[in-house]
Amino acid sequence: MPFQPPVECPICRETLALDRTLEEHLVGSHTPLEVARQLAARHESGGLRQVSE
Repeated sequence: MPFQPPVECPICRETLALDRTLEEHLVGSHTPLEVARQLAARHESGGLRQVSE
């Protein structure tokens, strides 16, 4: 089985437990506004691509 490194939250930089997903953490620990700001900042900096690309 390949090794999966721990996931780090891009908002708070917390390293998640191996049995938690980033989605669970974002929904349970951050407001929708925090998540939207992070998403917008990544998109504006060129860190995200359109789905069609």
